[in-house]
Amino acid sequence: MSKKDFYQTLGVSRTSSEDEIKKAYRKLAMQYHPDKNPGNKKAEDKFKEASEAYEVLSDPQKKQNYDQFGSADGNPFGQQGGNPFGGGGGPRYSRTSSAGPESFSDIFGDLFGGAGAQGCGGPGWSGRARAPERGAGLRYTLTISLEEAFSGTEKVIVFARQKGSKEENTKLSVTVPAGVKEGQRLKLAGEGDAPAQGAAGDLYVIINLQQHLLFKREEFDIILDLPIKYTDAILGTEVEIPTLSGKSQIKIPAGTSTGQILRLKNKGFPKLGSSGQGDMLVKIVVDVPQNISTKQKQLIEDLHAMNEETPLVKSYNDKLSALLKNR
Repeated sequence: MSKKDFYQTLGVSRTSSEDEIKKAYRKLAMQYHPDKNPGNKKAEDKFKEASEAYEVLSDPQKKQNYDQFGSADGNPFGQQGGNPFGGGGGPRYSRTSSAGPESFSDIFGDLFGGAGAQGCGGPGWSGRARAPERGAGLRYTLTISLEEAFSGTEKVIVFARQKGSKEENTKLSVTVPAGVKEGQRLKLAGEGDAPAQGAAGDLYVIINLQQHLLFKREEFDIILDLPIKYTDAILGTEVEIPTLSGKSQIKIPAGTSTGQILRLKNKGFPKLGSSGQGDMLVKIVVDVPQNISTKQKQLIEDLHAMNEETPLVKSYNDKLSALLKNR
C-alpha cells in the first residue's frame, strides 16, 4: 500500500513555511468542511485527509519524523508501538512542554466564527472542546558504546516522574535497536508524567554514543585509521584488523600511500529502517620511523642513489614543470 504524501495533500512543498502550510490547510478546510458540504462523502474524505496532513506538518517534531522516516511518530518501520526516532539531544533527564502547534479548534474558530472542532466525523459540530490535561513529556539521555549501537542492546534506566500529585522513582527496560545514531530518540509512549486525570506524557530516550578507542562513525560507515610500517607500504603485506563484529584480514597492496582508503563491504552499521549495512573504511597511515640504525640508513641511501621517482613526486614535478614553462 502506497504511503500518503501529506505535502501533496495540502498542495505545498517540503520547503513551505508554517504560515504557507496553515494557509493551504485553511483553504482546503473551508472548501471541504462537512458543515459546508452536508451529505457529501467525497468532500468529507477530502476534509479528513487534509486534517490528517495538517496535524503532522503543523507539528515541528512530527514533521521532522515524517520527513526523515515517512511516519509522524518517527517509527522507521511504519508500525505503532515501536521505538521511533528523531534528532535531538539534551540533559540526561528533563521535562518537556506538552504544548503543540496551533490547535484545530483555534483554526476552526477563525474559519467558522467560534465553532470549534471536536473531530473529523461529519456535520453538526458545535462548541469548543477543551483538550484534557496531558502530563509533561520527559527526556532521558542514555549513553551506550559503539559496539552496543552496532548490535543493539537492552538497558534498564531509573528516573523520577510525576504520578498524580506525587513523584515516584521508576525503573524501565529500554530496547535499543541495532544501527542507532548519536542524538536519535526512542519514544516510550505514556511513560512520562501522569496527571491525576488525563493522559500521561511520553518519555524520550536520547542516545549518546561513547567515544571509541579505535573507531569513528560516519553515517552507516565505520572508520579505522590503520598505521603500517613504511616497508610494508612499499612491499605490500596482509594484516589482521578488528571490526565491530570480530576480526578481518585485509591486504595492503604494494606501493600504498598515506591517506589511501581500503573498503571492507558490509562491515559497517546496519541501516536502520532498511536492509543492508554500511562499510568499514580503513584509512592507511604510513608510519615513518624517526630513528634508524646505521645499517638501515645505508640501505636507504643506496636506494635513494638509484634516483627513481615515486608516482606522487613524478606527478608533482610534471605539474611544476608545466607551470614554470608557461611563466
